[in-house]
Amino acid sequence: MNGIDIASVTRASRRKNNPRLQFYAEWLREMGFVPDALVQFLPEPGGISLTLCNENIPKYSELLCRTVERGGTLIHVNLHRHREDPQLFLSGVHLKRAGLGYGDNLIIRYEYGSIRMRKLPGGAVKIVNSHLVGKWLADSGFLPDEALTVASTPGLITCKLQENGRGRTAELVRFARENKLKLLQVQKTKLKNEFGQYLDIPSSCLEKAGFSPEETLLAVYGQGVIKLQKPDFVGLGF
Repeated sequence: MNGIDIASVTRASRRKNNPRLQFYAEWLREMGFVPDALVQFLPEPGGISLTLCNENIPKYSELLCRTVERGGTLIHVNLHRHREDPQLFLSGVHLKRAGLGYGDNLIIRYEYGSIRMRKLPGGAVKIVNSHLVGKWLADSGFLPDEALTVASTPGLITCKLQENGRGRTAELVRFARENKLKLLQVQKTKLKNEFGQYLDIPSSCLEKAGFSPEETLLAVYGQGVIKLQKPDFVGLGF
């Protein structure tokens, strides 16, 4: 099994910008990162690597020495205080050596015994497919019944919120037609396990961008705009 996820570098406190990576997920246990497991942390170009060291390792002192020589350290997996998920925690100089600081977003590729993280270029980011849902939509202005245009080009889909869309329907329909855009409306969810709004990207927009409906995409988002693209793993240094 392998997969991808995201994480963010936070800070130790409001008064201190000392970077901190506090990451927990259900899949950590499946990948062998169980509580108390020994993990080797190493800085890598553009990010970090975390390798499980519970099996077939030399003496702890030898492993630690070799790890420190490469700018890394050894850590143990712990259990999140308020959840039942395993947790990895790093802070301070170890993250700085990897060029990471407060506010950085990371994309994660994982498989059994190995986790690699790479810094993403600016902007808040989510991992999604063609069904966009969550509080982050509302935080970016995409509330139920709001209108937006969707532009598709090879490798990129751009969703832009349209101010006062309900009062400009005829104008926006004409604008979308003239510019070969799709005009959509944010929907209100009826499912109890989802947040209050969702947005489904039409299959025609996905096909034009070269995406499939269930494909994993990165959503880079800000106020009034969402950009969907495939993760560029080679470009990110994986």
